Amino acid sequence: MKHGTLLALKEDMKALKLSTMARGIEAHLRQAGEGGADYDEFLLELTSAELQARAENRLNRRIREAKFPLMKPVETFDLNAVPDLDIRLFRELTGCSYIRERRNIVFSGRSGTGKTHMATALGIEACKKQL
Repeated sequence: MKHGTLLALKEDMKALKLSTMARGIEAHLRQAGEGGADYDEFLLELTSAELQARAENRLNRRIREAKFPLMKPVETFDLNAVPDLDIRLFRELTGCSYIRERRNIVFSGRSGTGKTHMATALGIEACKKQL
């Protein structure tokens, strides 16, 4: 691709707010040229990268705007550390159906039992679900 055409293409992509595509166009062009990719495969890779970047940006924005006191996702919660916890119920809550049903969740227990961790983990899951 000619340098002038590439610059114009990048400017068009920026104007269309396709910033990830504009940043990665040269690498994708190089890969397509080396791999002999068809136009449809090339466009699919390019648009997939843009969509993935946008989804990641939305998730990061939601988490940042939520202002969680600490970043504790579900994966880091030790379910065995809280023997009284109903694991089935906790796993059900990670599905976030309580939000659609407009139900409240109340955590109670002694200090240091993971209430804040569980609440934050459920909040992060809600951010991931795009509710």
